[in-house]
Formats: sequence, structure tokens, C-alpha cells
Amino acid sequence: MSYIIVTSRSPYSYDKIRGKIYKRLNIGGVAIVLNDLITEEGGTWVCWGDGSADQDYMEEDNGKFRIFRVILSVPERRGFYDEYSNSTLWPLFHYFREKIQHDQKYFRMYSKVNSLFAESIKRAIRNTDEIIWIHDYQLSLVPGFLRDLGVVNPIIFTWHIPWVSREFYSILPERNQLLKSISSADSITFHTKEYRTNFRDSYESLIGDPKNLDKKLHYYPLGIDYKSYEDIERYRKLPKPMERLKIIFSIDRLDYTKGLIARVKAIESLLKTNPELSQKFMYLMIVTPSRTNVGQYMELKNELEMNIGRINGEYGRIGWYPITYIYRKVSQKTLINYYKWADIALITPLIDGLNLVCKEFVAASTKGLLILSEFAGSSEELKEAVKVNPNSIEDLSSALFRALSMPETEIIERLSLLKERVKRRDIEWWARKVTDTVKGKEPNA
Repeated sequence: MSYIIVTSRSPYSYDKIRGKIYKRLNIGGVAIVLNDLITEEGGTWVCWGDGSADQDYMEEDNGKFRIFRVILSVPERRGFYDEYSNSTLWPLFHYFREKIQHDQKYFRMYSKVNSLFAESIKRAIRNTDEIIWIHDYQLSLVPGFLRDLGVVNPIIFTWHIPWVSREFYSILPERNQLLKSISSADSITFHTKEYRTNFRDSYESLIGDPKNLDKKLHYYPLGIDYKSYEDIERYRKLPKPMERLKIIFSIDRLDYTKGLIARVKAIESLLKTNPELSQKFMYLMIVTPSRTNVGQYMELKNELEMNIGRINGEYGRIGWYPITYIYRKVSQKTLINYYKWADIALITPLIDGLNLVCKEFVAASTKGLLILSEFAGSSEELKEAVKVNPNSIEDLSSALFRALSMPETEIIERLSLLKERVKRRDIEWWARKVTDTVKGKEPNA
């Protein structure tokens, strides 16, 4: 049974640099499993061709599967991606009301691009048994457009970010269009029970009786490729810096949903209330660039860096600073070494659809303790983590103090239980559960 995978990102892109064509891999947990699935089963990947040379590879057969790329103009990209997807839907579905920007012209561009995706999918269909699997909030209108085009293939729609309460969702002027389109899919999957319930409530409040919808709604938490993080022998081991210090570690995209500033202020609070911890730990904070063309993200970066500089200036000593801050992308090999070094992973988004970093840390670590936001989707699953309210500096500081003084036996016991769960529900488990929902099988969480 073959698939048509539909994502906003491409599995790989082509860029032209100084007259030469380079292939750029777009890595990520979801991309890896989708690549494995379509390579094994065959089919077509429909995606946005965002590479500078992708227009020369709009329809490509790489010998394993086909790729159909949707090429966007600058206005289409801006309206679809920068404005409606990331300035309207992203803040809406993360409860950031004050950041929601809305303009009908950008919704019209979002709708146009979703229509272009649907037309590309229809061209890619070779038989009515192919399963169409559409991913995430950027493509919420695609299922409806496909049905309007007469497509009868089974459709899975997977929503990867939070689905908010029905009261908050009602803010969106196009609320009914999105609900009706997503509901035209044969299977709709979320990462948590709460998001599934919120979607159902939104439908009932705005559209009507959801009883015919219930059999379509499922929730399965996304997993990781556990073995690739567990097997450190695949990667070059790097020596741990400052062996005498305990390392607190985090890695996040630059985004206002991640709670970055609250985290560094918690380090300040920890040192203020517990001065004896000076020179006893190091907070290694990795932030990767994101949406660098958006003004509010650059403002966030500036505020974050000002706070880090202020705290290091006040509490630092010769040869030691409480926060080591790195603003750049890091390789997978380097990241796994960071996971191995860390005594504590501080994963505290203000809200997150799931968060895979905490699962990657659990898989790679042999000694570490996970501090996790209670508002990350993965919190529902990772019960042995130390849970915190990321909005409370005091709560974060107290959790760090507890973690730094926790007995090793308790840390190992917590980690062992977390490892068992993350390993059992890996990314292959997730893909199997989701695809079984349209194969006539009875899925079990």
C-alpha cells in the first residue's frame, strides 16, 4: 500500500550556490520516519520547494519515491507561511492572544497555497488505494480542497501543535473553514488526549453534533528514533568540559513559546537564594536561529541576551559564568554529546504540542534528570520527570535546587522508567498506530 506524504517542508532541497547545485537534507524526527515509510512502501512526497534551485526539480523520481514540489512566489510565501501560518495560526494555537495578527489578504494567500497543494496531490495520485497523509497547521485546508476536487482516497490529517480550547479557538475568523476541511479527512490524529478533546469541543460548539466525527479522532504521542540516540558508539565522543561542575542543559528554537527568559531568570533566582551553589554548576543554553526576518523574534533575542549578560556579569567569577549561551545550529553528533554530558535537562516551554528534545535526552542519557514543563504535550506521557510551571520563576528555581541535590539512586530510577516508556513508544510505533487508523484495524493507544 503506497502513500502520498504531504508536508510544508521537503525531505531535501536543492540550492544553487556560485553556479553549483547542492542538495540540502531537511532532517527531523517526523521527516525521518516519513522518509523510511515512503521508501519502504513507495509513493509520492508532495511538499513546498523552498530551495533556490527547486524549480528545476518540481517533479522528481529519486529511485525510491517521487517528489512533487509546490513552488511559491515571494508574495505567496509571505502570505502563506510568514503571515497566516506563523503570525496568525501559530500564536492562536499557543494561547498568545496579544501576538495574533490577522489580515484577510493573508488568509486568501494561505487558501490559495493550500489549493495549489491539493492540485499537486491530485496529479500525484496513481490509484484510489493510495493513502494521503497530510501534516500540520500550514495545510489545514488541503483535505477540504481534495474532496472538492473529487478525490476519494483515504486521508489522514495529523495536527502536530496544540489544539486550544473552544473558547480560544473561536477567536479565529476562519474557524469554520478549518474545522470543516480537517473533518473531511478519514482520520484525524493529535499527540495528546487534551488536544483531541479540544478539537471535538470546537467542532460541537461551531459546527454541530460530533458523533459522526468521534470514530475519526485519535491521539498518539509522537516518538523518536530511540536507537539512534541510545547508541553513542555511532558518534565521536567529545570530552566533557569542567568535569567538576554539574551541567544543566537545554536546546530550543528561538521562539516566544519556549520560556527562554523565564529560564535564565530562574538561574538568577537560584543563585540569589542559594549563594553556596556559585561555581557548582554550568547552564549550557543552546538557542537555534528561527524566523530571523520577523521583528518580534529579534526583539526576543535581544532581551534574552541582555538578561544573560546581566546575570553573568553579576554572578560570574574569573573562570566561571553561570550561563554558557550558544546561538547557532548544532550538529546531531554534537547534540548527542551534550545530552550525554548533561546532569539535568531543563525543558520548560510555556506550551508545546509535544516536544521531542525531552525524549531524545532520555534516550541518550545514562545519568540525567529531566525537568519538564507541565504544559509540554509530552508531560502527559513522561510521568517520572520533575514537573514545573514554566510561568513561575520560583517554581523553576525550586525545581533546579531539588534536582541539584537529588540522590543519584532516585535520578537513575526515574531515568530508567522514562527510558522504558520512550523506547516502547518510538517513532515506528507512532507511524504504525497512525496509519492503522485507515487500514480497517482497531488501533489501541
